[in-house]
Amino acid sequence: MNICVFDTETTSLEKPFCYNIGYVITDTETKTILVEKEFVCEQVWHNKMLFTTAYYSDKRPFYVNEMRKRNIKMDKFGYICREMIKDFNAFNVTMAFAYNSSFDEKVFNFNCDWFKCNNPFDNVEIKDIRGFAHQFIVNNNYKKFCEKNKLFSESGNYSTTAENVYRYISQNLEFIENHTALDDSMIENDILFACLENGADINNNYIAKRSIKRNKIEKWDIIIDDKIASYNVSEIKIFKTRKQIKMKS
Repeated sequence: MNICVFDTETTSLEKPFCYNIGYVITDTETKTILVEKEFVCEQVWHNKMLFTTAYYSDKRPFYVNEMRKRNIKMDKFGYICREMIKDFNAFNVTMAFAYNSSFDEKVFNFNCDWFKCNNPFDNVEIKDIRGFAHQFIVNNNYKKFCEKNKLFSESGNYSTTAENVYRYISQNLEFIENHTALDDSMIENDILFACLENGADINNNYIAKRSIKRNKIEKWDIIIDDKIASYNVSEIKIFKTRKQIKMKS
């Protein structure tokens, strides 16, 4: 089976005008990458006022350099979609994958509607790699890895961004996600195949959890019989009378 792993970079979340698309087509049996392509969307690129609203607009020099080296091709969004459809047909692709796929699916729906072009995913099912990762990578060892390296979300739960999941499977804590479409597609491809090696069924849909909760152990420093000690909150109940606890902080 040949599958597609893809990624998009956009100007915003609400109106996600797409300026960068990357994808790979991979043979699931041999793990061979058969196609890797990356595009810059001409309409958004030349609208500098719009492009500068992108979170990663500072990467513009990178795209300029890569286009000069012909590693990235600039074209209109409609042509990019036609190129993807052509590749999907040529390699018989019926399933595509992305990390946090609901956003990337929204990107194509929005831009295909805006630019009045055919959506390459109309006949291709999209699945969320993050759901696969939550089921087949985020285990107790992953949580220990996060605890050791302080990889937590803003709310204090375990982080399961593509960057941190890739750090875990590669055991490379220095890895920094590039946030360009083809590079991100490549690491997401690796994450998907790590899940498959751990027993995931590529034909299934695995739902991503809203968050991977972290059981935080709260400690209080308290004075008992004029001696200070640190206790887990759950341990404080062992004291029979409140008179033993003179102060907590």
